[in-house]
Amino acid sequence: MLAKIEDAIIERCKRVLDDHVKTVEDLPGKWNKNTLKAALRKVPGVFVAWGGARGDGDLVQPTTQNRYVVYVVTSHASGERERRRGNARQVGAYELLERVVPAVHALTVPDVGSLTLESIDNLYSDHFDKEGVVVYAAAFRLKVLWPAAFDVNDLNPFELYTGTHHIGGEDDPDTESRVVLPQPEED
Repeated sequence: MLAKIEDAIIERCKRVLDDHVKTVEDLPGKWNKNTLKAALRKVPGVFVAWGGARGDGDLVQPTTQNRYVVYVVTSHASGERERRRGNARQVGAYELLERVVPAVHALTVPDVGSLTLESIDNLYSDHFDKEGVVVYAAAFRLKVLWPAAFDVNDLNPFELYTGTHHIGGEDDPDTESRVVLPQPEED
């Protein structure tokens, strides 16, 4: 289910970005210096990561509000302004965000649900600036009903019942039961 959602976001981003980026791929975790090193060879690029989930308080079946983050990364030799805005030769981060955000917002993942925009953040840091990149993060939420831990039909047949019964007072002996239950015939 989690991979299905991530794959749907990646496919949608690929469709709307076409050849404007070098890559659209998944990312194992939050954006940091190590992920930046790996991404520098793939800019401009879009990277998708599952950002975790919060329980939604359903006592019957696990329900969570999942967070997916789409990171937009661009680089430009002409400076920070061009990294954001682009120019005639290379796409800027704003143009990528303007394509990605409406494409992923309300994206319906079959048998799961629809994503909604939560926030867009500028992840500016001196380190990123020195590396010559800008990084933006568009976060989306998706309520997910997790599958049951097991299907009762997948359980082995109930073959043996044993029980200890406390009847009477402290001086009375316990009664024990043991019953072998009849099983349906196999085909």
